[in-house]
Amino acid sequence: MDSGKSKSFSFPGGRRHAALGPALRERFGCRVMRIPLDAGFTCPTRDGTLATGGCLYCDAGGARAARVDPTLPIGQQLARGISNAIDKRLAQKFIAYFQAFTNTYAPVETLRKTYEEGLGDPRVVAMAVGTRPDCLDSPARDLLREFNERTFLWLEVGLQSANDETLRTVRRCHSVAQWEEAVGHLRRLDIRFCAHVIFGLPGDSPDDMLRAAELLNETGAWGVKIHNLYIDRESPMAELYRKGEIGLLSREEYMDLAIEFLARLSPSILIHRLVGEAPPDRLLAPDWAGDKQGFLKDLDSRMASLDVWQGRKCGS
Repeated sequence: MDSGKSKSFSFPGGRRHAALGPALRERFGCRVMRIPLDAGFTCPTRDGTLATGGCLYCDAGGARAARVDPTLPIGQQLARGISNAIDKRLAQKFIAYFQAFTNTYAPVETLRKTYEEGLGDPRVVAMAVGTRPDCLDSPARDLLREFNERTFLWLEVGLQSANDETLRTVRRCHSVAQWEEAVGHLRRLDIRFCAHVIFGLPGDSPDDMLRAAELLNETGAWGVKIHNLYIDRESPMAELYRKGEIGLLSREEYMDLAIEFLARLSPSILIHRLVGEAPPDRLLAPDWAGDKQGFLKDLDSRMASLDVWQGRKCGS
């Protein structure tokens, strides 16, 4: 990779990318930790509205964190998560993170009650809501605008790929244009959004994956989560992988793509995640996806050796 003439860069902690953690610490004055929650919602690709079975890569729990008990009310899930974090001295302030399934896919009054429960502890200083671009209609946006005025709010809006054909292949059942329209509404309401992208989806070329960086720059994303495609044993994609119909990126291929993506990404966009991980007992492949910390350490070293940083190639 030709990084060209070296220039100065400055990210908190001497990092070569704009990490979410330091940005939240600066805003709130201490470490802030996400408490994952499952509100019991579903998705339009599961309930028959658009499809059944969910996205091909998604597990049966809708990306629910392993430590979350979905049978508990939101208030109890939140209390348990905060108690565990306090006991381990992990954080002092918290983010109510509605993570599992699609968290704007319900009647507005149900959503209002759910979000209120998420803010039920005074130590909760922010809220993150995971959703899809086709589940952000006008009533939902109006409600989110209310909560955006009450707390530090961001939406996590799945894009996954900048290629419509890939989105059809993995059963997302929405288009890139729908994603752009949805986040455009959020921008006009001054609601932050974090995009999710997955590298290595079937049908995606390296150019498709890198095009997502340009799309995030153009749409004014506040943050991004970058995932490598891994195979969860409980996902529909597991059977396709066992049949040899799904290929996966090597560790080196993914690292090179992640570095090039960061180089093209605006330095104002916060990095929420650089590599995905699955519970060890559910990870079918690739083996390297089970070593998140080792990957991140090597990524930092690789970026330093190449003299590359976030925004290096986007004119910033």
